[in-house]
Amino acid sequence: MKRFLIFFSFLFAINIANANANNESFLNPLFYQRLTDIVDESIYILTPKTKFYELPISSECGGYQTVDCTLLENEENFIKIICNDCSNINCTLQKKRINTFQILPFDDKTNRYYVKHRVIDINNNSMLRENLLSTDGVIAIHP
Repeated sequence: MKRFLIFFSFLFAINIANANANNESFLNPLFYQRLTDIVDESIYILTPKTKFYELPISSECGGYQTVDCTLLENEENFIKIICNDCSNINCTLQKKRINTFQILPFDDKTNRYYVKHRVIDINNNSMLRENLLSTDGVIAIHP
């Protein structure tokens, strides 16, 4: 597990460096935080060019995937990326899907921000998934 974290941190830092080299970075550093699904505890970590997500080990398809993305919209509280998302458990099939992330107002009760995540199939323009993500309150990488 420790090797995985070191390896992932290295890859994540490279992706951030590449994004900065191309003058692409999120306007709001909150999007660089580790985002956790409040229902199934999946983890998302974003860069302007990648989406990393890890499903809980307890799920039938537990594990992690990193997929290539392109930043389409970059606003203070909203981003839209198009990604080569996995269409099956082993990620051997990929489909381009739009992912949107919208920061909701700060929640004083929990002392954190929440982010609404939507996944849209670009072929038939239908929403495949909508989930609520929670920030951990710590910015992982600040470009």
